[in-house]
Amino acid sequence: MRGLLSTGMERLDDVLGGGIREGLNVALIGSFDDDNLLLMHQMACNILRSGHHVLLAEFRQAPNVLKEWLSHYGIRYEDYIENGRLKILDGFTNLYSSQPVRGEGIIPNPRDLGITVGIIRDELASGNYEVLVIDDLTILYALQSDKDAYTRVIIRFVNSIKELGGQVFAGINSEVTEKEDLAKLLLPFEYVIEVANGQIKPLRSYYSPRIPAGRIPYRKTEKGLEDLRESYYSLQDLKNSLHLDEEGNLWRGSERVQIIGEESEASLVEFAYHYLGPEGGKKFLYLWGRYEFRGMGRAYKNMYDSLKTALEDLASSTEISGGGRLEIVKLEDDLIVLRGRNLFPRMREFKHPAHINYAGEIAQLLEEYTGEKWEGDETRCQAMGHSYCEFVFRKKVS
Repeated sequence: MRGLLSTGMERLDDVLGGGIREGLNVALIGSFDDDNLLLMHQMACNILRSGHHVLLAEFRQAPNVLKEWLSHYGIRYEDYIENGRLKILDGFTNLYSSQPVRGEGIIPNPRDLGITVGIIRDELASGNYEVLVIDDLTILYALQSDKDAYTRVIIRFVNSIKELGGQVFAGINSEVTEKEDLAKLLLPFEYVIEVANGQIKPLRSYYSPRIPAGRIPYRKTEKGLEDLRESYYSLQDLKNSLHLDEEGNLWRGSERVQIIGEESEASLVEFAYHYLGPEGGKKFLYLWGRYEFRGMGRAYKNMYDSLKTALEDLASSTEISGGGRLEIVKLEDDLIVLRGRNLFPRMREFKHPAHINYAGEIAQLLEEYTGEKWEGDETRCQAMGHSYCEFVFRKKVS
């Protein structure tokens, strides 16, 4: 059995069952932000680091422009080109040049698919390259008058590379490609990974994933695309992720946020109890927490094999974001107890549980993670004069 190639993103590797199987083709689909192509080049760089030889067919831009673009994200190909482990074929220059440009590594007529695929196959064989990276298939697709003929050629071409013992990584812009043509282009790819709207989602994996496939939120940094969850393990990481645009929007990665003061949050809690009464206010805040955490349990299930690890990550995220401290006191099949201190918002001499929304949030997470019904309650609260907040979760008996 062939080995596994790391994507460079630990959680994506986990979803794919440890990485991408050598010899199987990979399509990365995305949009005009080119995030799918950036991830593809991150994968290519990891493949080069592992000792493999890579042939890169570049149709989107001139090779020097590509290298400059990638350098902004910490990806540098120069050393691999010098030691012969990477070669870039320039399929861009003669796409638009009024006069044919000749030279080493320049494809003479990229729009002639027969010549182009022949040159690429010859280079793969003569250079003993194991991996072909195509950046990207959409460029040639957009310039073809006969789209059906193009898709047929590409399907045969990609399959032929696998027959030769090679492997293809290709980028595709789904916004440009017609839906029916996109479906055809994806036929020869065992892995299909969508990179769009700040999320990475494996749409097809040849082998059963180690954990259920799901969306992996990411942010774009000077190191390329990073798993959003792995990015916030310190206050400095959180600060680095914040960006204020010219329209007054504050972004944390790809998510719009606003800084909320403690008084504002406390006013909401007070308002709920004042206008709805003790029971109504408590129910409102509890259900608000449940509503806010919709989908979180499924996301944690995709990330972690154990509930304990998921809850520990939740506690870490709460602390890093300034929400206070949570710790696990008891973790049993049908009973879970968590303890909190300095939870947001801090309130004093309050008559009611001030953090019952935390109970709703975590109960929602538990239900989605375990697939069973849970109920939560805040049985102690620092706002009411206790030394800590206590949350008790019990599995419902059907």
